[in-house]
Amino acid sequence: MIQLVASDMDGTLLDSYRKITEENIRAIKKAQESGIEFIINTGREYQNVTKILDECGLSCDMICSNGACGYDKNGTLLFEHDIPKTTVKKIFDILRKYGLVPTPFTQDGRVTTLSLEELKRYTKEVMIPAMQVNHPDFVYTDKEFADLIENVNFVDGEKALLEGEHRVLKVITQSVTPEVLIQARGELEKVEGLAVVSTVPTDLEITSKEAQKGIGLMDYAAQKGFTVDEIVAIGDSENDYSMLSIPGLHSVAMENAAPMIKNICVYQTRANTKDGIAYILKCILADRDNFKL
Repeated sequence: MIQLVASDMDGTLLDSYRKITEENIRAIKKAQESGIEFIINTGREYQNVTKILDECGLSCDMICSNGACGYDKNGTLLFEHDIPKTTVKKIFDILRKYGLVPTPFTQDGRVTTLSLEELKRYTKEVMIPAMQVNHPDFVYTDKEFADLIENVNFVDGEKALLEGEHRVLKVITQSVTPEVLIQARGELEKVEGLAVVSTVPTDLEITSKEAQKGIGLMDYAAQKGFTVDEIVAIGDSENDYSMLSIPGLHSVAMENAAPMIKNICVYQTRANTKDGIAYILKCILADRDNFKL
């Protein structure tokens, strides 16, 4: 019997406007009312996830920052895997070598060592254009741009970050030149203890090797007493690979998923723009004891 459903967010639960649709909201609530545990398993930071869930009236446990931390629906920390500060310094040095800007995520959310003006310029000239390469329909209003800047914690330089009490859970970087990211990734993958993935060709996400979605999901399931055959996991991109490649798990690729994800998944649901989460949840509820598409 299916007991647990784990969903990625971007490209999976969220539509092209980065929102959870009413259809998906209703389906999640119905699944929860039917006794299914629904959790988020995302690369997004905890602060951002809770904001999205609160806006649409949803409540659930969550695994955030690609498995670097887990929280229950009440905000209690379940686990955390940060990157040692000496390793963070190595990451920064490698990214700087290729002209890339690191964006660290700590226990307090997104952090920058840039000045306000530098951050605004980076967001306009690199961050948003990099996202639009893969999602041309992404349009940021003035308010959304202001929110991107406002929801950042400023640290007075790299030294303050490395010597302070910040626990770095994840570092991301973006570029409109994927070839540069490929070169940087090659060096980052040689650093002991790191996991490096791309959600799209224009980004890199770097965490501790222990901080992966698959590890976080199975640790969470063990705490709850769920076996692997009682779990459905849904995703679309490379950072979902560790979760969707778990043997015996009911793996579901979005219709819009990357080929590498479709190749490892047992099932496929509709695209994130067509309420794919709602569709798969309806299939599960139709027969939880003998789930199959």
